[in-house]
Amino acid sequence: MNQPPNTWLSSESKALIEYYMNAADIIVVERERSIKLFLALFSFHFAGRNNLRLLDLGCGDGTITRRFIDVYPGHRYVLLDGSADMIERAKVKLHDRKNITYIQKSFEEFIDNEDDGSTYDCIFSANAIHHLDAIGKAKLYFKIYLILNHDGLFINYDVVQPPSARTEQWQFELWRQWMNEVLIKTGRAEDMGKHDGLPDLYKRKQDNHPGPLLDQLHILEKIGFRDVDCFFKYGIFALFGGIK
Repeated sequence: MNQPPNTWLSSESKALIEYYMNAADIIVVERERSIKLFLALFSFHFAGRNNLRLLDLGCGDGTITRRFIDVYPGHRYVLLDGSADMIERAKVKLHDRKNITYIQKSFEEFIDNEDDGSTYDCIFSANAIHHLDAIGKAKLYFKIYLILNHDGLFINYDVVQPPSARTEQWQFELWRQWMNEVLIKTGRAEDMGKHDGLPDLYKRKQDNHPGPLLDQLHILEKIGFRDVDCFFKYGIFALFGGIK
């Protein structure tokens, strides 16, 4: 797979990763709502089902899996991330939980490696897949389809590319307004403006490859997913997926 090296996982990006981890609740638009929607969609689709197998792609420190386990402790969870540091953080966060497997593997390795026969009932990802280019995304979505069980669910919350430069600027401003509103609501009004440069930094980062939302929905449908939809969107942040 001819995917350019992912500098997000390099040592040079350590400071940026720390910034993201420490400020995620501020800089990820509607982060808490997105997690609640993950859980809601899962509960709608798998009502009454037990002993399911879930895969968290680009798990980071395991925050979303932790929320799943708190509600659904009886399922089996697999967490995958390309960063050894993130895997270690996830292990710390989930140290008191059972039925968890950790895999340190980049998306590129995950795509290219031969299947080991593992299949999943639900695969979810948050703020990670945009590091792949368009071809990489398509290959990843196809891999996800292959390893999902019949009637399996895929959900992704990620940044997407607006259709024009003009609407991109509108949505970047929505992002800035959101961050400053959170700072005010959480009693940190003195930090207003602290994150205003983030949209421009995000735009400049060469390992960010957000794809147009409609293109990604069409790819999922072409691969074979059904009930493909965008379930929530706020500016450049979108929750979308489908069922095998």
